[in-house]
Amino acid sequence: MIKTSALIAAGAWLATRPGFVDISFGPYDIHARTGPLLLGGYLVLLIFLLVYRAYIALSDIPKAWRRYHERKRHHKGMQALSLGLSAVAAGDAKIASYQAYRARQLLREDKGISVFLEAQAARLRGDGDAARTGFQQLVDHRDTAFLGLRGLMLTAMEEGNLEKALQLARDAWRMHPRQPWVLLLVYNLTIRARQWDEAEKILRQAQRIKALDFDKVQSDQVALYLQQSDDAHYRGEQQNAVRYAKKAQTLNPAFVPAALRLARLYRDEGHRRAAVKVIEACWRTNPHPELVPVWDSLAPEHKAKDMSARLRWYERLLALKPDSAESQIAAARVAMEDGLWGEARQYLAMAEKLQPNARLYRLWAKFAERQQQPEESRHWLEKASDAKPDKVWVCRETGRIYEHWTAVAEPHGAFNTIVWEDPQALAGASRPLLTESTLLLDAPVRVSV
Repeated sequence: MIKTSALIAAGAWLATRPGFVDISFGPYDIHARTGPLLLGGYLVLLIFLLVYRAYIALSDIPKAWRRYHERKRHHKGMQALSLGLSAVAAGDAKIASYQAYRARQLLREDKGISVFLEAQAARLRGDGDAARTGFQQLVDHRDTAFLGLRGLMLTAMEEGNLEKALQLARDAWRMHPRQPWVLLLVYNLTIRARQWDEAEKILRQAQRIKALDFDKVQSDQVALYLQQSDDAHYRGEQQNAVRYAKKAQTLNPAFVPAALRLARLYRDEGHRRAAVKVIEACWRTNPHPELVPVWDSLAPEHKAKDMSARLRWYERLLALKPDSAESQIAAARVAMEDGLWGEARQYLAMAEKLQPNARLYRLWAKFAERQQQPEESRHWLEKASDAKPDKVWVCRETGRIYEHWTAVAEPHGAFNTIVWEDPQALAGASRPLLTESTLLLDAPVRVSV
């Protein structure tokens, strides 16, 4: 409207210009007023411009038609990508493959996401060769190389080719050294490959870029040291075994597996006093039933034969943590084994006040049985059946129960997932518990360790 008004105003202004124009052209003499002449020229110019624009518009119709179809094809292609990726997420190989084909047909110029979808669909339907071909196409282009490496990595992992997966993960890490998920993938694959020294270096890098929190780093570091200690011990490298176990115990003196390994190594090398200090340091903060057999094996020779002296050896442990039920139970077991029934009753009663549990009630039942009190024994066994389950070493990922802690939870190979916990509370009532073997609920104090 504004443009039209401006054009009309310009024409009116030209038409009202005063004066005359004389034009001589051969035999012709033209005498005209200035206003109408200017208006005529102005109208001729407008008509020319209109004709020109109409010509341009008509000649652009084929291009506009092509653009329309391109936009429509692009829209359908993006829709196919969306549906295909949703199918991949849902695990529907048939729909994913169909939508991947549509996307490739509709987005012929695309060398990125449509290729990725096609490779993912092939991976989903189990066509490893087609998946690798697609992911390799992505690797060959700089902008999509990382996406391709990730796909090749996952394909290698699914095929069980750990070495290839680790190589690809390291390539991806070199491309994105500060990407947390890439670093953690390299770390986990390195652990699965049992490259402990390399895993330790990567763990420090993960701490620097804050890919893992401090507690997780500390816990994994202890587990790595203990695994390295075990490996050195199996190879007969006792000096290295002690060195790694000491590193683990220094990082976390309260961690029972670290204390156990170091104490046993010290004991086997004849360093009894050092082994005693390790057990005492752990017991002060984390009394644990697995420490008791090692403590018993460290008793001085004359105390092992003298009943009252042996009890005093356990009272030394009790004095470190008198407010712990484990301390009272350890002393009660020894008193019962040596026939000190009055002392045993006192320790059991104190343990019950501190922390009643199924293991304690079973010990009470054994005490009553030794005292020729079958009714009392049955009473305690009934209480044990209703009490909170005993804690065990259990994998927090699978619920599988283990007799002892290990850095790697077999057979699934999870790292540092075995914890001392109530299995039902950890796994949930609906998850079946997988036992490594039948656990001895009331093992004697004197065992071979």
